[in-house]
Amino acid sequence: MRAAARVAAALLLAGAGAGAGACHHFEPRAYPEPADLLRASLRELRSGHYDKAQSGFQVLTFNVSARDSLYPIARYYLAEAYFGQEDYATAARDFRRVADENATFRLAPDALLRAGDAYAAQWTSTALDPANGQTALATYQEVQSRFPDTPAARIAAVRIRALNERFASKELENALFYFQRGAYDSAILYFKDLIATYPTSALVPETYAYLVRSYQAIGWKDELSAFCDQLRAYYAPFYRQRADVRERCGDRPAGR
Repeated sequence: MRAAARVAAALLLAGAGAGAGACHHFEPRAYPEPADLLRASLRELRSGHYDKAQSGFQVLTFNVSARDSLYPIARYYLAEAYFGQEDYATAARDFRRVADENATFRLAPDALLRAGDAYAAQWTSTALDPANGQTALATYQEVQSRFPDTPAARIAAVRIRALNERFASKELENALFYFQRGAYDSAILYFKDLIATYPTSALVPETYAYLVRSYQAIGWKDELSAFCDQLRAYYAPFYRQRADVRERCGDRPAGR
């Protein structure tokens, strides 16, 4: 089979439906033709038999040259098999390898995106060290810069927004640690940093409300007034719904 035809066939198989169910027993050596082994390994992957798929794709990478058109396909789906087994560190490494070594490969944007997903999957809680989350964010931003105007770049934008919400949530947790202990000066620094760093976060209006409470608690009337004005101007729906905030800002209901 010619190289171009083999690539087209492999990519067609990758996007096709599952078809016939995978065999209970899978032996890569039973498929001497690389295209047949790729097909069988993809069936195992789609069926959720990630360990079997891994063995098939590994054999395929050993049996074909790195210059073979099937090689980057096998490496991409090998990384997917690692991801399916929750071996996210190995998956991230292999996805990035595909993107970096095969920049013109059709799946290169998706490979870099999936590397970001693998890093993000390792940051399972905002209570953990955010290093993997930060690496995921940088990787998604790299997808946008290296592969603009691709579906992967558009998905990366959604992933970035979700990650930023998690970072903002972590910042709010830090601020509340001090706020709940009456350390308002320290809390205010975190609240302001959240607003400056994550201005589009859904947590920003609530953060303003905490700033209002903090400045009221320490008696800083000018700052309190300034943040009330910003709430009225930029987050009017939130402000209207929060009677407690309006009360602190001096907007009492009529008749009181």
